[in-house]
Amino acid sequence: MKANPVQHQVLFVDDDGDFLESVRDLFGAWSENSWQIQAAGSAAAALEILQPGEINLVVVDVNLPLLDGVQFLGLLHQRYPGLKKVILTADASAEKRAASLAAGADLFLEKPHSPEGMKAVFTRLGELLGWQPRAGSQGGLPGVGLPDVIQMECLGRNSSILEVCNEHVLGRIYIEEGRLIHAAGGELTGERALQKLLSLPGSSFELVPFEPPPQRTLSSPWEVLLAGAARVKNESGAPPPAAGAELAAATLSAAGETVSLVAETLVCTGTGAPLYEAGCADAHGRMTWLLAVAQQAALLNQILPLGPFDRLEIQFPAGRAVAQAREDRLIYVRVASAPAA
Repeated sequence: MKANPVQHQVLFVDDDGDFLESVRDLFGAWSENSWQIQAAGSAAAALEILQPGEINLVVVDVNLPLLDGVQFLGLLHQRYPGLKKVILTADASAEKRAASLAAGADLFLEKPHSPEGMKAVFTRLGELLGWQPRAGSQGGLPGVGLPDVIQMECLGRNSSILEVCNEHVLGRIYIEEGRLIHAAGGELTGERALQKLLSLPGSSFELVPFEPPPQRTLSSPWEVLLAGAARVKNESGAPPPAAGAELAAATLSAAGETVSLVAETLVCTGTGAPLYEAGCADAHGRMTWLLAVAQQAALLNQILPLGPFDRLEIQFPAGRAVAQAREDRLIYVRVASAPAA
């Protein structure tokens, strides 16, 4: 059988040689050799592979020798802003997830422990590589559920409408610039409608172009809404997910855990204009502080140009805060040390 031409160049950065060999064999076979899998055991080796600029996606472990995976991710975001970046780690803590997303990760995934979990990782990476929202695209890909599509749309800051239906119910979920703003299904609207649509067995969905909704019934961050819907589904006694959905369930679980730990989030433009805020009692004070961090980072780079200095971590008795200063974006996240009561 003639092999498919290479469509994607994927780089895995991990110091576990056995894992890299397994990924190379499995992902190459599942992609029918349309993915060329490259491997690096360290950040330095990865930078050499990345230099020609042919890599489409880099998948990084958190625990790398010499340079922490999250720090390496921040470096990649500076040097290759258009590169798709994913953290794949066994250390899937809430703090690591928050720090990874703040450093520019498109996805934060937990390392699987089964062939089914590996297949789910392959599916998620494939969606990230090939996801191009368009009118009339149909849902129902193997291992990809409605929550996955919502996550991809929100991470991509897209505007679209998901039409959801089965033989009994037709509903719509509105996404505007990466935020869930409205859901309607039958006589339900808002969170109850979203929870109903996400729990429908045997449903299908279709992406259609965005148009303003008749009303706005959702205001919480999409992570909060998806985690809440997952809890409602579990409490209602819904059947367990199929093997292919193992990763989606794990991702939602991690999202729910992060929601309970993240106390403050603030995202601004490089000039300080607010883009997103959650839980900040003094958003203006945080914004002013972020601008000061960005100015000091630029000054230090002028004094001694050792490379990008765009990330600051502060440890508190009750948690920690991560600040990141980029030219186009300022980010502040404060994480509590324990789940809220």
